[in-house]
Amino acid sequence: MSSKQINIFLTGVTGYIGGSLLVNLLQHPNALNFKITALIRGDESRVKKLASLGVTPLIGSNDSHDIIEKAASESHVVIHLSNSADDLPSVKSILSGLNKRTQITEKPVILIHTSGTGVLAEDVRGKKGSNKVYSDLDPDQINSLPDERIHRNVDLLIIDAAKANPQLKSVIVLPPVIHGIGTGPFSRDTMVPSLLIRTAIKQGKVQMIGPGESAWNSVHIADLIDAYIILLDQLLAVYGPDAKPNAKSSPYLTTGREAYYFTDDGLYSGREVFEKIGVVLHKKGVLKSSEVTSYTDDEVKSNPFGPFSWFVASYSNSKSERLRKMGWKPHRPSLLDSLEEEVDALKNDTKN
Repeated sequence: MSSKQINIFLTGVTGYIGGSLLVNLLQHPNALNFKITALIRGDESRVKKLASLGVTPLIGSNDSHDIIEKAASESHVVIHLSNSADDLPSVKSILSGLNKRTQITEKPVILIHTSGTGVLAEDVRGKKGSNKVYSDLDPDQINSLPDERIHRNVDLLIIDAAKANPQLKSVIVLPPVIHGIGTGPFSRDTMVPSLLIRTAIKQGKVQMIGPGESAWNSVHIADLIDAYIILLDQLLAVYGPDAKPNAKSSPYLTTGREAYYFTDDGLYSGREVFEKIGVVLHKKGVLKSSEVTSYTDDEVKSNPFGPFSWFVASYSNSKSERLRKMGWKPHRPSLLDSLEEEVDALKNDTKN
C-alpha cells in the first residue's frame, strides 16, 4: 500500500453508487493515506456529515466548471459518478483539470469514469433482442457502436482525451441494472428496481411493456463497489504517487481506448423480474394479485416508467470478463433474490 498521500476527487457521494463507494474508501486498508474531496451541493447538513467523516466537502454542482477543473488538477485520482454517463460539461471540466496537472507534474493521473450498459441497449419494446453479447475483452466490438448511442458521446470524449495525453490513465466502468440496498451516508435507494416497484405499488398492479422477452444484466451494489476498489488498487499500484518503476500489473488492466470494464452477475428477462415483483408485493399484502399483464400500445405511449420506459423494455447483454480475470468475484444475492429486501426498504421509507 502507498505511504504517500493520495488525493482522490469523488463526485456523486450523495447518490446510490457514490455514497456506497465513499464508505468503502473510508474503510480501505490504505484509507489513512487517502485525502478525499467530494463535490456536493450546498446543503449544510450534508456538508457537515461529510466533514464528520473526514471528507473535504467541495460545494458545487456538475455545472461548476472552475471548481471541478481545479479539484481535478489537484488530484491523483478522479472517480466520476454524478450523472457521469451523460453530463458532457462536467467530464470536460475534469479532463481539463487532469490535463493541466499532467502538464505541471509530468506524472500520470487516473480517471475512473462511470458510464453504463445502456450504450448497448436495443429498443425492442419488450420483445427478444438480437442475442448479441458484448465482451470487454473485445474493445473493438464496443468501439464499433454507433456514435449516436446513449452515453457514447461522453465515452468517446474520454477515449480521445486519453489518446491525446498518454499520461491520462482513464478507465470506463459500465454497470448494468444495479440492485441491492446501498450503504452510503445519504441515498441508499436503487434505481431501476425501485422504479419498477414504486410504479407497481402506485398502479395497484404489475404491468410490463410487451411480452417481457427482452433481457438485461444486473449487478449487486456491493459487488459493483468491489469492482471499483479492484480497479483503483491496481491503477494506483502502477500509476499512483507511490508506484514503483516498472511496476507489474494484471495483464488485463488497460487504460484508454481498450479500457472498458463491464460488471455483470447474471442476465434476467423482463418477465422474470416483473413476475418476482408481483409475487413479493402480493406476499407482503401490498397487491391483491401477483398477476403480471402488459400495457396496451396506447398506455406505452404515455411512458409509464417516465424517461426510463424504453430502457425497461430494451435488450442489453454484456460479459465482464476483464475484471473477473483481475480477481473480481461477484457473490452477493442476485437481482431476483434482492427484490424482497428492496420492497421492505421502500415500505419503511413510506412509513418514515
